Amino acid sequence: MDLSAYNRIAILGGSASGKSTLARKIAVIGDYPVIHLDYEKFFPGWVELPRDEAVQKHAQWLQQDRWLIEGGGFYGTMESRFAGADLAIFLDLSRVLRLFRAIRRLRQPRPEMRPGVKQSDATLKEHLSALWRILRHRRREHVLALHERYPHVKFVRLTSRKAVRNFAAQLK
Repeated sequence: MDLSAYNRIAILGGSASGKSTLARKIAVIGDYPVIHLDYEKFFPGWVELPRDEAVQKHAQWLQQDRWLIEGGGFYGTMESRFAGADLAIFLDLSRVLRLFRAIRRLRQPRPEMRPGVKQSDATLKEHLSALWRILRHRRREHVLALHERYPHVKFVRLTSRKAVRNFAAQLK
């Protein structure tokens, strides 16, 4: 896929689907400014950015001519992000795989997180509770409905690790 045709890219998907990893690869290939929503949302101690401030920042990002935004819902802003994108990439990987990845990374540093924000700041029980809520969320149906609602957005749905690897290998 030739990225030069796209100025605004949204990478969507559930927790631990590989959004940040793919965003880093695309950013290098296409020289995109990347916005990691987890970085913007969480501060040391897992303190969250207030909703009003987050929504305002999100609206400002969408006004830029060129962006790559990766992340999930971010306070209900997914639809405006999808609608404003030239390209939406949906990592629709299995819940079991995502749960395995999420548990595996609990004690690992995540490069897309703000310095000082550590997975270990929250208890395992808090993480598993949040994961359960996230995994139960009907993100697939929501994203597919957005695809129907905004047909002008180029939409790529990747449903396996192999599909993600093949997609990433074909980027230029």
